[in-house]
Parts: sequence; structure tokens; C-alpha cells
Amino acid sequence: MIDFIRRNTPKIAGNFTLKYTETPPDGSDYYEIYSEDGKIVLAGNSNLSLAMAYYRYLNEYCSVVITSGEYDISSIYRSPLPEKKITYTAPQKIRARISYEMFSLSGNFWGFDRWEKEIDFMAMHGINAALQTVGFEAVTFYTLTDLGMDKNFCAEFASGPAFISRQVTGNIAGIHSINSIDYIEKKLSVAKMINDRERQLGIEPIFPAAMPSVPFSLRKKYTKMDIFKAPQWYNLPPIFYIEPDNGFFSVFNRKFLETQRELLGETHSYIFEPAYDVDKKGYNAYFKNLGPALSQLLDDFDSEAVCYTHASSVNENFFENMAGKKFIFIDDCNAVSGNLLDGKKFIVDIGGNKYGRTGLYGNIDKLCKNPYAQAKAVRPDVCGSCISIDSFDENPMFCACALESIKRSQPFDCEEFLRDFAEKRYSTDKFDSAVIKLKEICYNTDECAGSIICARPATELKHTAPYDNLTDRNIDFHALYELAREITDSDEAKNDEMRADIQSIVRQILSELAYPVYLKATESFKQQNVGLFEQLSNLFLEICKDMDRLLKTRKETNLFTHIEEARQLGSDKDEIQSLEINYLMLLTIWGPIDHSMLYDTVWREWGGFVEDFYAQRWYMYYHSLAAYFDKPKKLKDVSKRQPLDRNEYQGSYQAKRLTLFENNFIENYIPKSDGIAEEDALTVAKELLHKYSEVIYQF
Repeated sequence: MIDFIRRNTPKIAGNFTLKYTETPPDGSDYYEIYSEDGKIVLAGNSNLSLAMAYYRYLNEYCSVVITSGEYDISSIYRSPLPEKKITYTAPQKIRARISYEMFSLSGNFWGFDRWEKEIDFMAMHGINAALQTVGFEAVTFYTLTDLGMDKNFCAEFASGPAFISRQVTGNIAGIHSINSIDYIEKKLSVAKMINDRERQLGIEPIFPAAMPSVPFSLRKKYTKMDIFKAPQWYNLPPIFYIEPDNGFFSVFNRKFLETQRELLGETHSYIFEPAYDVDKKGYNAYFKNLGPALSQLLDDFDSEAVCYTHASSVNENFFENMAGKKFIFIDDCNAVSGNLLDGKKFIVDIGGNKYGRTGLYGNIDKLCKNPYAQAKAVRPDVCGSCISIDSFDENPMFCACALESIKRSQPFDCEEFLRDFAEKRYSTDKFDSAVIKLKEICYNTDECAGSIICARPATELKHTAPYDNLTDRNIDFHALYELAREITDSDEAKNDEMRADIQSIVRQILSELAYPVYLKATESFKQQNVGLFEQLSNLFLEICKDMDRLLKTRKETNLFTHIEEARQLGSDKDEIQSLEINYLMLLTIWGPIDHSMLYDTVWREWGGFVEDFYAQRWYMYYHSLAAYFDKPKKLKDVSKRQPLDRNEYQGSYQAKRLTLFENNFIENYIPKSDGIAEEDALTVAKELLHKYSEVIYQF
């Protein structure tokens, strides 16, 4: 543990004494913080408890607030002795972190250096079980090759890093594979280091309980293997499952589990999603047989095993035919309000930052009411909480509140929490009221409003992506503008965290302003008002340009930074190019290149990306409208079919033109580092607030 402290706060590492205590009779995590002989004593029943005590000390005595794995506290040089003894017993037995999307968005592209910080971040916040899918490529590869399948085929069967997590959930297989055994070995090496470090700090890795999909060609080798074809998931190629009541289900998956243990080490925590994010129609027979088969498989392999499953991933047939007590359900669909979870172990789900989209949102009041406490009041079988936030890089105030909620057993005062957060994050109490106002304006909903800038252009739009909304705007951007002016005009010193947050607030203001500009520009086209159309379309593109400039003021809000990170696991030109394409596919088409249904799912208002991708699409759109100005009714850019309540990917002539641009972008785009971090975020934010001071009240 001393190494843990040294790598985070090297200047004060020598000021700590570490002690181990007895574990409480009920098995809870416990720690103490006090001073003794001029040292700060951290005492706990485990390494994880010591990590929690360490962060509690930093929070209370060094004003440290860490809301993501992208942190740096190495400059801390003062370490006051605790004034009083602090004791803590964790009320929630399970404090898990489970988000498949987190791996697709970033984790599958990280090397160990970045994972090391993420693991330390989880340990400090008391996460004691964490989904771990890094290395799934290697487990899949060696399971299949050991069964005699061709190595090149097996390498190709594992999807690329932007897609492999959806292979873990049984939605796809073999999509945009890196198709390199060297790459698989490199990922395996990273995975081993991740798992070793997590175990060292008291975080149990959660591994897949079985291989969800298998190659259909296995039937050639095992003719009695009963395989069925699952329905297509959003136009992606179909996959194949082994029937649970077929003997090969246990034989094959026993081999998978043995290979996983051999490659990645031991765990007693597993996860399996029978039908994740799909229509359950036609799965009844599968669900009926799966519970007993999976329970028996895990019983035979590991008598101590537990298996996590999202409640939304199954139906009544699964619950009715469960066997044993292996399952811990993740209540991500409010099943606690019905009777599905009667007598079942479960944890409450705390989600947010869906797909890492850059909008300001999140229901902080709901978090302060403590979802665990609310569930405990009606269901004594609740075991804890699950943090399923897809990205911790956005909305630090919401993330801090979510991380706090898993440490508590009761509701907590929202205003008190926000004041404490503001004073520690900004090193002053002068912005307390501003943070409370920001919560009232932005952090009052679970739903992320869509971004018109990131939306695929058309004259009629309801969503930017699946599961967001363009038409119902929950943010009063005039109130947000006034708040931004209040903060930026303040003479109070603004640290780096405040600069990051004001950049995000002004980005949101520009994003909100762009929507009514789009509506009026489209209306002026339909009314054939040339002058107004030209004025508004130019204003829209100007907003995009200004947003891009603002976002370039910080490295972390730029596409170039993240592309560079995504490249690092590539060993040669082909691997690097495949990694780049994976990342760009993730952010753009995320599906078949000619008929995607999930396009723009992972929209990001990022520097370089706004200017080089989104703004270029809008330029094409407004240029097309100008060409049809004399005959607006002849413009056909809205498809008749509306999958997921959005335009069909190639459902019109205009959409096909956009497809050509997007494909060319993915194949040929070279991100540029020009201008990144050359201007100060606060200076640019103030300039843009002044620039739009009159325009903003015209909409």
C-alpha cells in the first residue's frame, strides 16, 4: 500500500503509518484515521479500506476531490495531522462498477499506465468489484484454437476494441477485428497487469461467465452441438448461441472458464447477459433453460462463484427457472418496484454520462436521496450499488455525487454536499452559490438532451442519437448564460478545475443556442427567405467554429488527444490504422458502413471533431438547401422509414451524400494538433460570452 501512496502523493508519502485491523463480524469494510507520534495513521481491515481511508484523509485535510481517473495530485506537499479520530464502516457490502460502454469508449484502448490510475481511482472510492473485459479477445482466441480451429479465423472472430464489449454481451462477433495475434497478446499482457493490481488493492475483477456467441463453424467439428441463430442486432451480422440444454453448453463453456482462469487469474465474480439491449421476443425457451444451465456450470467450476446479470437482460422465464443462489441482479430497469426481485439478491444501478456524450445533465437530487437507502426501505435483499457511469470525464459534479452515494446508507443534504464539493474543487467558497444554481439549471434530469451540432443534418430531426431527445430541451440556456457571465466576471481566482468547468458550461450554451438557430434557418428555407436563411445558416456555422476554438483550449477536449491514446497498443502500421478506424467508427457510424442504425450514438462535442466532421456535414446540408431554394418542396432528406425514430442511414439522396463524406472521413482523416492548448479557456470563454451577448436573447 505504501507504493499506492507514493505513486499518488510522493511528497507526503513518508508522513503516513499504515495498520491493519480486524474485519467486523458482518464482513464490512472498516477504516480509522488518526494521528500518532507525529504521523497520519491509516488503519483498515484490508488494502481497499486503507485506500478509502487515504482518500478520505486527502478529501478532508487536503481539499482533494477526484471525480475520474484523469487526475494528478502529485504536487500535494502539505499533510496536516488529523485533529480527531475518524472511523467508518461501509454500509453497502457490494460497491461494483459495471459499464460495458466504458470499455468501448476508452478502456479497451488504454495501456496499463492509464489503467493504473483508473484502478487507484476506483480503490480510493471503495469500489470492491469491477467489470473487467480487457483480455476477452485472448480468452476467446485460445478457447477456440485449443478446440482445433484455425488461428487466423480465431483472431478475426474477436471484434476490435470499439466493439469487443458488445461481443461480451452477446450482441455481435468479429466486427472490425484488429486481426492480429500480436495485438491479442499485447491486450492479454495489459489484462494480466490490470487484474493483478485490482486484486492487490482488494477489487475483485468481474469476468464473463460464459462465451455468449460462438462461431457457427463449430458445428462442423461438433455435429451434435445445438446452435441457434439469434436475431440481428441493429443491422449488424447475426450471431449464434449454444442452446443451454445441449450438453455442449457446459463442455464448451467449462473450457472457456478454464482458459480464462489460466490466462487472467482467479475470480469468484462473473457476469452474463442473456439478451442485452435487445427485444426479448423469441427468447423464452432460451431463458427457461439458461438459468439452471448457467448455475450448474458455475457450481461445478467454482462453488464460491456469483454471477451478475442486468435485470433488463432477462425476462420472467429466466427468473421462474433460476437454480441455486448464484445470481446477483443489477436493477437497471426499476424491477424493485415490481415483484421480479422478490427473494433475489440485487444491487441498485446508478448510471450516467450515457455513451460519454458531452451534454451537462444528471439527476443530483435523486442521488442525494440515495437509491440504495430507498431500495433498502422496501427490499431487505439489496446488497449494495453498482456504478454504471459510462464515462467519468464529463459532469464531475454529478460523478462526485454518484461516488458519494455508494458510500452511504442514508440520504444526504444536497446543498451541503454541493457547497463542500465547490469549496474543495475550486479552492474557494466564492462559487458555492454558482454551483447550486448550476445544479438547478442542468442537473435535474436523467435524460441527456441531444446536440443539434452533432446530429446528422436533415430538415426534420427528433434525436441526435438513440436514447436522447432534441425537441425537449431541459436547460434554460439564458439562465445558464447569466450564470456563466457571473462566474467569468468574478474577480475571484479561478484554478484549473474552474477553467475546465467554465469551458464546459460555455460549450453547453453554444450547443443550446445552435438548436433554435437551426430551427429558424430551416423555417426560412421553407419560406424562401433568402436573406434570413443566409444569415442564420452562417450563424450556425459560426457557432460551430467558435465552439471548436473553445474546445481546443484544453487537451482533454480534443479528438487528437484521444486518437493518440487509441493508437498506443498498435505495433505496426496496419494495427495502428485499424485502431484509428475502430475509434473513428465508434464516434461516427458505429455499425455497418452502408446501413447503420446506431450512427452518431457516441456523439462528442470535441475540438477538431466539431470543425472537421460535424461542421462539414452542416456545411453540406446548408449548401444543399441553397441548391433547392427555388423549389423547397422537392428536397427529400427525410426518410419514410424511421428506425429508432431517426432517419434511415441512406434513406434519401442527401443521406447518401453524407454517407460518402463519413466513409471518406473514417478512411482518410488525420487529426491535427494545431492550436491545441495555445489559448486560455477562461479568456476564450469570456470573449465568446461577450460576442453572443445580444444574439443569445434573440432565440
